[in-house]
Amino acid sequence: MQSKIIGAASSLLILSMFLAVSQAASKELTIGVNFVLSGPAAAMGIAGQRSLNHTLEEINKNGIMIQGEKYTLKMFYLDSKYVPAESLVNLEKFLDQGIRFIITQGTGVSVPMVDRTNQAKVLQLSGCSGSDHLTNAKYPLSFRIVPCNEAAFGMYMWLAKQYPNIKTVAHVNPSDEAGFTESDTRTKAVKNVGLKNVGNEFFRRGDKDFMPVATKVAALKPDLVDLGGSVSTDEALAVKALREVGYKGMIVISYSDPGAVVEVAGVENSEGVLLCNTLTEPQNPKTKELQDWYIKNFGGPVPGLFYDMWDPPFMLAEALKKANSVDPVKVAEALRTVVRPNSLFGEMYVDLESLYGLKSTFCRPIPIGIIKKGKPTHLFTAPWPSDAQVAKLNAN
Repeated sequence: MQSKIIGAASSLLILSMFLAVSQAASKELTIGVNFVLSGPAAAMGIAGQRSLNHTLEEINKNGIMIQGEKYTLKMFYLDSKYVPAESLVNLEKFLDQGIRFIITQGTGVSVPMVDRTNQAKVLQLSGCSGSDHLTNAKYPLSFRIVPCNEAAFGMYMWLAKQYPNIKTVAHVNPSDEAGFTESDTRTKAVKNVGLKNVGNEFFRRGDKDFMPVATKVAALKPDLVDLGGSVSTDEALAVKALREVGYKGMIVISYSDPGAVVEVAGVENSEGVLLCNTLTEPQNPKTKELQDWYIKNFGGPVPGLFYDMWDPPFMLAEALKKANSVDPVKVAEALRTVVRPNSLFGEMYVDLESLYGLKSTFCRPIPIGIIKKGKPTHLFTAPWPSDAQVAKLNAN
């Protein structure tokens, strides 16, 4: 009888321990993810989704300790389709579920959310351009987590020294929030490193015929064409059209999937295309590990946006720990102080106070690549300019 009592007690002890562990493991913080998962820019969202999912595997191994409790992160994805109205619908779905942390992608679908997220005390982390439309003192809970239009500051400082034969630049951008802010920032950067802007052309995102825009741009005879806020298939079609109308100068693209550019534009047409802010080859053991993982699971080459989205969840996790809270207001203040010395690109931190009135933009070195014989190849990693240099480069 005594042995049965002891056995029952042991069973109860084991069960209570199991329940305690289960309860600790079940403490989840859900993050709403508003990504472009269908349509012409779907490659961007799919690459980001794969990155976030893999990042969470690492973060959740040990979890995040907040006020003595272990938390794990969970992503809840909705497809914005790069449609502003769809993005706002997604936001209300997040709010209805009590979600107070959101990661969003694409300027055109991130900017429409920001008034509502700040009003609702929701922390919004946006992987997009947007300049002060997203990051200013009016929006203390809004951060941009990937260097976008401001990456042009580092690129043009490097480019003006590396390619002294480049004197004139033409810009091609989508006719939306992203394109307008990208064009504004890049034209300033060009002027302030001593180069000349000779044209700004815009297209409707998702267009299939880039010949009219390419013909106008080629007629300007620029030394460099900067495709600015273009992404994915748009970039590839623009490169193809520029070459087909006879433009032989340099082309620079950002936010790129180099494999798609080569596939659509062709090996010959994509030869020599510069890849701004695109990690094309592993530069340290961690990027080599991630490259191998991606190719094993999805094939190659690895889209630059996969690497771009890797570090931001770690920055958020560190801010949650520093704040020792899941209150978005407290986490936002902690996030401004977070430094990640070992990001995939080098040191990552939050700044650009000189531009936006508060520290609200993730900063880190800018990798620059080039396409050679159909293969993306690393050229250089440009250091992130100081805040004083950024202010000078952004001057009117």
